[in-house]
Amino acid sequence: METRRSLLRRLKLRTILVVALLLSGIIPLIVSSVLLIRQSNKVLVNTERDNLTSEAGSLSQEVSTYLADIRRQLTQLGNGIVTVPGPEDATVRLQEPWVGEQLKSFQQSNPDVIALRVFTPEGAGLEPGGLRPGVKEAMDAVFEQARKRKSAVYGFVPAGAVRKPQAILAVPVPSGPSGPKLIVEAQLRFGPLEKLTREEAKKGVGVFLVDPQGKILWTNEDGGGHTPGLGPGILHSLTQGQVTLTSQYSVPTSDGVREVFAQVSAINESGWSLVVQKPVSEAFADVDKLIANAAVATGALVALSFFFAYLAARWVSQPIQRLAATTHEIAEGSFGGLIETQGLTFEMADLAEDFNRMSGHVASHVQQLRQAAQANRELFIGSLRAFVAAVDAKDPYTRGHSERVAAYSRTIARYLQLPEEVQHKVWIGALLHDVGKIGVEDRILRKEGVLAPDEYEQMKMHTVMGAEIMTPIEQLKEMIPAIRSHHEAWNGRGYPDNLKGEQIPLFARIVGVADTFDAITTNRPYQQAYSLRFAVETITRLTGSRFDAKIVTAFLRAFEAGEIRAGAVRPPRETTLVEPRVAGGGQR
Repeated sequence: METRRSLLRRLKLRTILVVALLLSGIIPLIVSSVLLIRQSNKVLVNTERDNLTSEAGSLSQEVSTYLADIRRQLTQLGNGIVTVPGPEDATVRLQEPWVGEQLKSFQQSNPDVIALRVFTPEGAGLEPGGLRPGVKEAMDAVFEQARKRKSAVYGFVPAGAVRKPQAILAVPVPSGPSGPKLIVEAQLRFGPLEKLTREEAKKGVGVFLVDPQGKILWTNEDGGGHTPGLGPGILHSLTQGQVTLTSQYSVPTSDGVREVFAQVSAINESGWSLVVQKPVSEAFADVDKLIANAAVATGALVALSFFFAYLAARWVSQPIQRLAATTHEIAEGSFGGLIETQGLTFEMADLAEDFNRMSGHVASHVQQLRQAAQANRELFIGSLRAFVAAVDAKDPYTRGHSERVAAYSRTIARYLQLPEEVQHKVWIGALLHDVGKIGVEDRILRKEGVLAPDEYEQMKMHTVMGAEIMTPIEQLKEMIPAIRSHHEAWNGRGYPDNLKGEQIPLFARIVGVADTFDAITTNRPYQQAYSLRFAVETITRLTGSRFDAKIVTAFLRAFEAGEIRAGAVRPPRETTLVEPRVAGGGQR
């Protein structure tokens, strides 16, 4: 029995807690992480395939809509030329000056139109100069097809002739079996395709525009072999009339063979097909990232579990160990009190044996310390109140002002849901906010009417003097901003430091609202008291210019709850004067 007791005493509580917490947390974590990775992997793979299919379809629809819109505009342009009264002969009509102006205006309003020409079916008409040979050949070929088919025909400028994708569109006007009178043809900047190829090339994604014969009209392939070429299986499928499909295959690149995922979507307007070919490593990058992140997260959680288990065990056992060591040192003291030792193990057994000899006097000593601390606190607060009362007594109109402002400030702080300790500090700061007036001449404090500029400047110094008076007192360090900055304004036009917005300390913003409320609702040498309603309306109106909206909101809630009231009041005057001012402005 004695051996077992000795063994239990030597076994540390911290060790047992660490092992127990680790086993209870790590095993479920590892199992759940493995299951989650497997399930999420399947979901993300399927989701990524669906996203690629949807993305390719949206892109092809965007291109088709773009081309259809250009075709409608060219048709309207041609119809306008044909239907306007004028010569019946189309060749003669095209020589009319207004036709050239119409073409010029159309091209200026359509930045995607690079070149525009209008011909009769016989080839007579208007054509811009300076067309590149490759561009002119492509436009001539599209014109011939449109003339024969008697319907809109799309073509593509060869990649060797231009650096960016450009399309050709020829529109017979009017269309139909009877044959056109004119053919309107445009060289277009292929904006959607240009944007698409530029964005996708950065990701290593290949974009291909293919005609029904399987000819690649345009690609963003960089020419260095780093972007995979289009798979031959895709081209074969397109020549067989299969314009919408999804495929995954391997293609050679200069970096080696790469697995790619291709999605083909038809561009219905032109009969072309858009192929988006994405490396599997890019397409399913999120899946790989999920697995990597999950593995890292699991490892991190395991490490955190060990860390927090160790901290928890240390947190539980260390105080006991420390207390046990301390009780051995003070065991010779004259302390009393007993604790039940039956059933205690580990360090608690040693702790109980020594604690029984010292606990008797602990309560007595603690009580004596509390009484001394409370006496010191009351003496400190009483001294502050006496000092503030002496300052207020200099001006009979402000007697009790500091106590009222302190009470208002504490109520506002409570409605801001500040901690009780902070509320008390706000109360002290508000109580002392005007102590600097002890350095202001009595004639200025008691002067009726507007202060002269020099008098007002001296009055403004009470904030600085008050802060300087209280700065040596270390216990008031956090309250000094309320004394110095309670006349600062939210818009930066206050004093003494022209602080603005959040630069103004919170304590000062609270005291500023409370101070203004008391100033408006009490008699002063320079004004009679206003009504509560007038005071509230004034403070509300000054929100955002002088006061912080958050503080005013808390003040209004406290006022509406009936927790902020004032003394002598009267109905508001028929005047807009709210803040007594002197040259330069400002509240006294």
